[in-house]
Amino acid sequence: MKKTWLAVLALPVIAYPATSWYLGKQVQSNLDQQYAQLDANPFIKVVQRTYERGVFSANESVTIEVFGDMMRSMAGDMPEGVEAPEPLQLTFNSAISHGPFVAGLSAAVIDSELVIPETAQEEARKLFGDAKPLTAHTVVKFNGSGSSAVKSPALSAPLLAVDGGEPGHMAWEGLDVNIDFAADMSHYTMNGTAPKLEILDGKGVHMVMTGMTLAADQTRVFEDDPFLFAGTQNFTVGTVSISGPELEGEPVSLKDVSYDISAPLKDDFLDLGARISAQVVQVGDFNFGPAHYDFSLEHLHARTVSELYKRMMEMYSDPSMFMGKGDPAMAMSAMAGPAMALLQHDPVLKLDRLSFNTPSGEALVQARASLPGLQPEEAGNPMIMIGKLQASGSLALPEQMMREMMLNRTQSQLAMMDPEATLTDEQVAMVNAQLDAQLQQFESQGYIDRADGLIKARFAFKQGQLTVNDKPFNPGR
Repeated sequence: MKKTWLAVLALPVIAYPATSWYLGKQVQSNLDQQYAQLDANPFIKVVQRTYERGVFSANESVTIEVFGDMMRSMAGDMPEGVEAPEPLQLTFNSAISHGPFVAGLSAAVIDSELVIPETAQEEARKLFGDAKPLTAHTVVKFNGSGSSAVKSPALSAPLLAVDGGEPGHMAWEGLDVNIDFAADMSHYTMNGTAPKLEILDGKGVHMVMTGMTLAADQTRVFEDDPFLFAGTQNFTVGTVSISGPELEGEPVSLKDVSYDISAPLKDDFLDLGARISAQVVQVGDFNFGPAHYDFSLEHLHARTVSELYKRMMEMYSDPSMFMGKGDPAMAMSAMAGPAMALLQHDPVLKLDRLSFNTPSGEALVQARASLPGLQPEEAGNPMIMIGKLQASGSLALPEQMMREMMLNRTQSQLAMMDPEATLTDEQVAMVNAQLDAQLQQFESQGYIDRADGLIKARFAFKQGQLTVNDKPFNPGR
């Protein structure tokens, strides 16, 4: 009986090291798989990696090279006496603790940091003090999912003088990013903040960005494609201000800047959309905001997009393409097949909105284009594709903005002949008269509508015929 109890008591003592060793093996396998996914990326390569695993802990060191092939290609083309740039290599060391109770009920905890080479440590200390330039604290759960907190500290650094100016200065208030990920990184969410970036160059140009945030919610579309994700991404900036003598007394200020990307997956198709906006675009005394630039590519066949992306990565993996030594036609021909296949699934290209405010009203342009019903044998035939092209859109432009554009163009043409010349009152009147005559002609023909200081028109292209405001239009006449 006593031996039985001893055996029962000994079970946890034996099981804990065995479990820890097994979990350590699983963590290493997961990391192996994540690094293997980088093989398809021509810009980032793992050039060295060591992994020492014990029963309860492990140590990893990995060196990643960024743009290595491109840098080496440039080396042979540098002018005599000019030293070629070295490929950027980043080394990360990780201390890994694994076991069933390392952080609650988790499989492992990984603490990683960017390692500064000895030759650069003195300069790094000037920037970061005793803080580590980049760290990550990762907790891995039993199923391979987990979370990671990535941090970069604040820094303050001088900038080299350029073109005879004074030395500048840069201040960065740090970065915090939190990532939750599924096993194999098949899904992840990300949220990050960066409070402030300030740059002052030696010529008096001053730029400040505040309130930066980033967020993402992404799901991998195909198991065999590590880079194609569906979901959302968002980057925002609270304020951007730029001032300096080169702006001729008209400082620029942006507020509530947002860059949103959405790529929802429905059945076998992706809808890719991007929206860029700023609520305030202050230039001098006038606000051009709200300003929007929204475009989208709808009904993209996901598997074909994946194939097109793989071909593009293969093209960029050839270093000669970076230096313009390769044959662009041959490189592009490898992408032609999936590109034509993509057109056969009836994608739609849309300029959802291009708009900004002006002193005389809002300028707005919208458009869309598609090639419905394109057959495999028709893809690549320009005449057939033009015949199938369907496009439409509308625009509303402030008339005063068009006048100013015409006057600026005339002033530029005059300055080419005489840099000191300016438009006379008679020349301004002549330009306005010419524009009025053109607008009146188009209005009388029904091609434009003029009301409330705006010029409006609708346009369409179908079956090889261009129409403006539903009237046939020949731009060559």
